[in-house]
Amino acid sequence: MKILCIGDAMIPGADITAAARRLGSCEVVGSNWESDWERLQSRRLMVEKQGPSVEEVPGSFIEHPDAAIALGLFCPFSAQGMDAFQDLHLIGIARAGFENLDVAAATQRGIIGMRVLGRNAEAVAEFTVGLMLSETRNIARAHLAIKQGTWRKQFNNSANVPELKGKTVGIVGFGRIGRLVVRKLANFGVKLLISDPSTKPGEVVGSNAELVGMDRLVAESDVISLHARLTETSRGLIGRAEFQRMKTTAYLINTARAGLVDMDALVETLEKHQIAGAALDVFDVEPLPANHPLLTLDNVTLTSHLAGTTREVITRSPELLLDEIKSLMDGQLPSSLVNPIVLKRPDVQEWLTRVRSSLTRGEDR
Repeated sequence: MKILCIGDAMIPGADITAAARRLGSCEVVGSNWESDWERLQSRRLMVEKQGPSVEEVPGSFIEHPDAAIALGLFCPFSAQGMDAFQDLHLIGIARAGFENLDVAAATQRGIIGMRVLGRNAEAVAEFTVGLMLSETRNIARAHLAIKQGTWRKQFNNSANVPELKGKTVGIVGFGRIGRLVVRKLANFGVKLLISDPSTKPGEVVGSNAELVGMDRLVAESDVISLHARLTETSRGLIGRAEFQRMKTTAYLINTARAGLVDMDALVETLEKHQIAGAALDVFDVEPLPANHPLLTLDNVTLTSHLAGTTREVITRSPELLLDEIKSLMDGQLPSSLVNPIVLKRPDVQEWLTRVRSSLTRGEDR
């Protein structure tokens, strides 16, 4: 059995290849989809916005059509890309988001799709709390002023610089990252409002946490932090109507997906000082163009899509992906499956049985 490992500038193919060898006696080959860091950022963002079919079929697909398993990070797996293989059975994405995988096409073709859940959850949760403090307490603005030779003491929110203690923080999206943010805020003495349509009241534990609807969360929160997945229903979740209901002293934090926020509405809201400020790590266009209106505003903290990038996230992602694949091969049903319905197909079960048997015997099939 051949495993094709496609890396990029963030995680080289060699790293994914090294992890894949843990699966057993298989032929493992590696390549890289995009090795230039700057180009990778623009290409992966385009794929996230328009889907994997926006990219041409990677050359490594054509060079290794006999691969049964394909592993990657940001490499696009479109319907056309899958059809370049003769007998592909499993695609593994070494990240939580799977926008670069056409799940419907994979399911139609009987291809198992897997990802890594929680690989960057700690990193993003820590960064989120950091952005809350930086924006509310003017940390980044004071640093920039000192670097520019100014000892700045006055800011847009100087009349109402808040402490987090006693404030209400709204968490939109209660997945792994949202839950970690809640845990990290536990010692700040905040009240927590949580909104997530897939969360049940019993899942929210703590005297200071409450599951509420979006209307109440938006109206009552002093800080709103976004951690929802971007879908057609969540796109533009925070728009003009939501900004109008927010407190004038409220802050918006987004380390999730840019599409959750109507950017035009946000810019207009910040320009009119209808909220106190915002902190953003994700944008519709990355890097931000030089003429972007956000760059002229003094009540927003901007970072260059850094929240999920730590040494630990990068080094452990391939290992975590292989752990998930190994659990599937061991007969388990991992939560990392993006299309578990495909396992109901007899041909998929037949392939899994055959592979499990060959790996157990140490054969290469």
